[in-house]
Amino acid sequence: MSYSNQYKDVEDIIDTLLVLDTFCAAKNIHVEFVVVGASGILLFIEMMSKEMVYRPTRDIDIRVTDGVVTTELKDALQEYEIEIVEGVIQFPPREDFQEVGFRHKIEGLFEAIDVYIPDIELLACTKIFSSRQKDLEDLENTNLLKLCDKNKLLELVEEYKSNMTWNDPFCNVHDLSRIFQEKGI
Repeated sequence: MSYSNQYKDVEDIIDTLLVLDTFCAAKNIHVEFVVVGASGILLFIEMMSKEMVYRPTRDIDIRVTDGVVTTELKDALQEYEIEIVEGVIQFPPREDFQEVGFRHKIEGLFEAIDVYIPDIELLACTKIFSSRQKDLEDLENTNLLKLCDKNKLLELVEEYKSNMTWNDPFCNVHDLSRIFQEKGI
């Protein structure tokens, strides 16, 4: 499998995760993680049978929720273009990605890894609490926010805003009301 291409669909993402699972099984490594970013959104859309197209992505972003990330595992993740985004995502906090009610396990495919997909509201919050232009464009140019339960999303946004310890005028959270209005949400 060639890894320097775009993940256009769920099958490509699952194929890469299966390669990682085979590696982990051979090395007796067990790790649990949630898939976030565009790959998490693509998996959520498929898992929940939603009718929506979302952009391709160049990598698979994850947040490790249990297990030890050894040097050997880090090297494998890098080779398979799976990126741990621990320092990049401030909100939602790791604990929310561990909440049973906020994530869905991919069952029956993996032996050594436990793969979860967060609720769409958590995935949207990773974009909302970012300052990256690409994340703002995702909020503006896709139907991501329309997939969300608006009340649930706004409840999370208010909770995270109250816990923000920085004042970033470029944080996408400041554009959320405008985007809702423009999208008629």
